[in-house]
Amino acid sequence: MEDKRAKILDVAVEEFASHGYKAASTNRICEAAGVSKGLIFHYFGSKEKLYTAAVTYSVDLAMEEVSMDDMPKGNFVEGAIWSTKQKLAFSHRHPAVFKLIMQSFANPPEALAERMTAYFNEMMAVQTVFVNQMLDGLKLREDVAREDASNVIESIFEYITRLVTVYLQKKSRCDNGRYATTY
Repeated sequence: MEDKRAKILDVAVEEFASHGYKAASTNRICEAAGVSKGLIFHYFGSKEKLYTAAVTYSVDLAMEEVSMDDMPKGNFVEGAIWSTKQKLAFSHRHPAVFKLIMQSFANPPEALAERMTAYFNEMMAVQTVFVNQMLDGLKLREDVAREDASNVIESIFEYITRLVTVYLQKKSRCDNGRYATTY
């Protein structure tokens, strides 16, 4: 039975990533997963809970696959490059998962905004750990407060994340033929 639940989740990630929460169809999920609608609601209870489970699965997968132990320490530029490469590599391995994560944070369904904010804050806490690990290896000037350096680095990483997201959105449109003549 866990195989069916996992299959439903995989299909739901694809459906929500492709169509967004409102336009996603539990009927399409049933068809693609080869299960009845009753089974979806048995496992998840509602479309809202299925969406939450899909986002939770996606966030957990991202956090599992990007190990902070591998992060270069003591060099901001190397850390920023490493972080960007990790996000790009993850987005190539799991495009629907990455897209769903970005959508859920950027434009969460109204009914789930509070829950999505909690997930976003959890991921930002991981980023803070990452930044602190990076700062541990840096020697700051005496006139630079650690908190100020942390805030600047976190802002840069947020900006990089936005750039990567825009790049991937444009690339996705190109791959789908929409902007093939534009870019």
